[in-house]
Amino acid sequence: MTRESVKPDIYGLTRAELASILEGMGEKPYRAGQILGWVYRRWATSFEEMTDLPKTLREQLSERIKFGSLELLKKQEAFGERAKRYLWGKDGRPLVESVLLKYKYGLTGFLSTQVGCPVGCAFCASGHLGFERGLSKAEIVEEFMGMCADEKARIGHLVFMGTGEPFLNYENVMAAIESLTDPGGYNLSRRRITVSTVGIPDAMRQFARDSRGVRLALSLHATSDDVRSMLIPLNRTYPIASVMEALAYYARYTGQRVTVEYMLISGVNDKKRDARALAALVEGIDCLVNLIPWNPVPGLEWERPGEEAIRAFREILERNRVKVTLRRSLGGSIEAACGQLRRKMTERE
Repeated sequence: MTRESVKPDIYGLTRAELASILEGMGEKPYRAGQILGWVYRRWATSFEEMTDLPKTLREQLSERIKFGSLELLKKQEAFGERAKRYLWGKDGRPLVESVLLKYKYGLTGFLSTQVGCPVGCAFCASGHLGFERGLSKAEIVEEFMGMCADEKARIGHLVFMGTGEPFLNYENVMAAIESLTDPGGYNLSRRRITVSTVGIPDAMRQFARDSRGVRLALSLHATSDDVRSMLIPLNRTYPIASVMEALAYYARYTGQRVTVEYMLISGVNDKKRDARALAALVEGIDCLVNLIPWNPVPGLEWERPGEEAIRAFREILERNRVKVTLRRSLGGSIEAACGQLRRKMTERE
């Protein structure tokens, strides 16, 4: 193990941990606030940029603390820079992707939580690359801050919806949330953060108790266990009934509206009977159903439903008093399906 590999990462340190390191260097603890101000409010990417610190201190910090570990391998843009996709790696090897979307209300970042994904959803590009590991707290935070630095702007909303299942990397995801919501750091509102899951009931209940304002979204995508198990193999372990019970528990416990993500795939889950079954599933739960027409992925044979089928599906939900939105696609031309860009670059190697 090299000396570089055992250095603490600035993106993984709490204010107290950084202050302790500084005290060990003979520095005053208040320097921690200065440093974190540069990291989280000025989007610095090196200690050398921190010009209000003595040069000798900057040099010492560079020797003792690692300033991130990810490198930007590729960036794609679409819709007049309203959609950006980032591929992060190490030593030139692709690891994870994140997405930045620009809406009328501001910027929203979408983060990955694992290198590859163990869930293996049939519609997901990342599932075909296998699973390696969960991202560390530092790597998750660096994904977010790397987009801020590139955009030179504050990102006001965060969604854990990318490669990986957040609740299978629970501790690091929650640690990253604590770091990004720290008033002395980035100070992102917890109510502007959403964690998206395919549905792990015990973790959903634990999250209800731990979330403290962070929101929950469920990737449902089917209304029967046979179809959902085909799309999301984890459904064989956690069938729809148990997942919906956990979703209802979260909504009751937190008093917050939940989001149900439903990807419409032609001939698979887009029939009128599916819409009626979905309305029955969410009855009694304070939720918003977000319909997502399939975004094509090369190599996968699914098809996007026609506009008439999408409209009919939505109208049935609305007639059953279900709150529903239809997601506009901003990411199709930048390969924005989960894992799509990493998959493309990996297959070139």
